[in-house]
Amino acid sequence: MKKETIKIILVVTITVFLGGCNFLSKQNNTELKLQNNAELKPQNNTEEIQSDKKVESPNEVKKEDEIVAPSMEKVEKPKEEIAKNSNEPKITNKLADWGFSKSDNRKIDTIIIHSSYNAVGKDVHDLDDIIYKEYKSYGVSPHYIISWDGKIYRLVEDKNIAYHAGESKVPDGRTSVNNFSIGIEIVNTKSEKPNSAQYDALGNLLVYLKSEYKIKYVLGHSDIAPGRKDDPWNFDFGKVE
Repeated sequence: MKKETIKIILVVTITVFLGGCNFLSKQNNTELKLQNNAELKPQNNTEEIQSDKKVESPNEVKKEDEIVAPSMEKVEKPKEEIAKNSNEPKITNKLADWGFSKSDNRKIDTIIIHSSYNAVGKDVHDLDDIIYKEYKSYGVSPHYIISWDGKIYRLVEDKNIAYHAGESKVPDGRTSVNNFSIGIEIVNTKSEKPNSAQYDALGNLLVYLKSEYKIKYVLGHSDIAPGRKDDPWNFDFGKVE
């Protein structure tokens, strides 16, 4: 074989060999980079997913709710109300929307005792008939009324002026008695005496009112309107003094 031919073959062989080496080298580098990136990328994704779960985890939100809820219940739980005056007897409100004028800071120093009975129905002691058929029709009302069974009912608050006394005058000469007095009705007829339950209830009510106000007079309706009124009927003041 000629020397020139052999030389050409060697050059070609060397070139092919070197080219193959470079190709393998580049392939290895590329694979290495790909492997490195593949190892790093899943790690970064895992961290991102874990980070998202840490923020949005429903379990942790639930735990926060479980911690906060009991605290809210304790704050919002209403407290029990305490009676303002332990001397106050048992009084049931039947507050009227007639027979009084609203007032603030009036001075109370007189209590007037009255008698009432049901003159419009069969039962002379029927409280609702007395209040809603008699008092309401006349536009009058006491502050309190004591039923035949000895229960106390409030029709007008003490602070307001109840229309119970009418044209009248107390022993010291003052008129317009409604303005400075509290009216108490006892349910009984002219032929009856107040019973023991009513006297007990009235006595307790008077003790309470005297503890609340500086009471100067406890009088009957007939004492402030003689000749015009004759109640309280068959009443014994000695049982409540």
